[in-house]
Amino acid sequence: MFTTRDGALGAAALVAGAVGAYFFWPAGVAVGVTMKAPGAAGFLISKAAFLANPQLYFQILRTAGAAAAAAAFAL
Repeated sequence: MFTTRDGALGAAALVAGAVGAYFFWPAGVAVGVTMKAPGAAGFLISKAAFLANPQLYFQILRTAGAAAAAAAFAL
């Protein structure tokens, strides 16, 4: 069962991922390289953002779900 602390960590990870994706967005668009999101069938994410911080991607995937992780690392 999730506790308030787990929810806070998930929210913090989501915000951190969104901020990271914001800063990596120009690099992903300029190169145009995407990849299939691991563990999130059907989603494409920025390869540069994923390679910069794969641990954050998987943390968001576990805590907030596939859609949130893919959105945080989207182009």
